[in-house]
Amino acid sequence: MAETEVYLFTGPEAGEKNEAIENLRDAASKKNNGIEQYKYYAADVRIEDIVAQLQNASLFSPALFITLRNAEQIKQKSDIDYLVSWIKASKNSPNTLVSISEENSIDKKIESAVPSSHKKIFWEMFENQKPQWVEKFFRKNGFRISMDAVTEILDMVENNTESLKTECSRFFYCFEKDHEINV
Repeated sequence: MAETEVYLFTGPEAGEKNEAIENLRDAASKKNNGIEQYKYYAADVRIEDIVAQLQNASLFSPALFITLRNAEQIKQKSDIDYLVSWIKASKNSPNTLVSISEENSIDKKIESAVPSSHKKIFWEMFENQKPQWVEKFFRKNGFRISMDAVTEILDMVENNTESLKTECSRFFYCFEKDHEINV
């Protein structure tokens, strides 16, 4: 029997989490020969509406790919029960639901309904990994960077790879490839 296409990504590390979502989206698109994508925030949408959308076929593509952010805000018992019942019944559905939270966990009933192989906590990098990540990112994009510049960037940028990527990418517009970035 096919495993349900429901995922739970938690934790504070946004960059790796977004990459994992992109990989899932690409895989779902290839598997279904196209998908229709939707993004929702738990506080702004009714769970019944999301489940209804997941239960119905799309008119324009063979499958749906829905990301539900701030999943920790799903607190009402009726919402939790409704979502859990859909998860349990969705084994043969081509549709994908990815619940996302910056917290480390969400309601236990929802968590236990998601297959353990589809749950992941994305932790922040350890302090000793950050300089290597920045240096590797610059090198991968054709630049060099001094250790003083790495330290300066890490002092100014938020502690997740998404923020680091965004801020470090700004240098690529200002300098030619193979330039060494320094303080």
